[in-house]
Amino acid sequence: MAEEGIVKPEHARELAIQRLKMKQDFKGIAAGGTLAVLICFLIWEFGDDSIPWPVWVAFGIAVALVVQGWKAYGPSNRITEADVQREIERG
Repeated sequence: MAEEGIVKPEHARELAIQRLKMKQDFKGIAAGGTLAVLICFLIWEFGDDSIPWPVWVAFGIAVALVVQGWKAYGPSNRITEADVQREIERG
């Protein structure tokens, strides 16, 4: 009987590809976000000297970076067959 939620070795390739795609997404958000914030600050600088509204754009992009960074580089929540075997050996 196959266990729900346990990652089998034959699925390791798909999981690795998924993780690599998440890392690419993170880098894309970082590069695009940096460019967007830079453009916003240039518009603000050469426009009216009101409150620094580009800070809100930077904050939104920072939130997106934290979320995507956690998904791409954070700890994996998947249970592998090796994890199950280690737990069985502990008793």
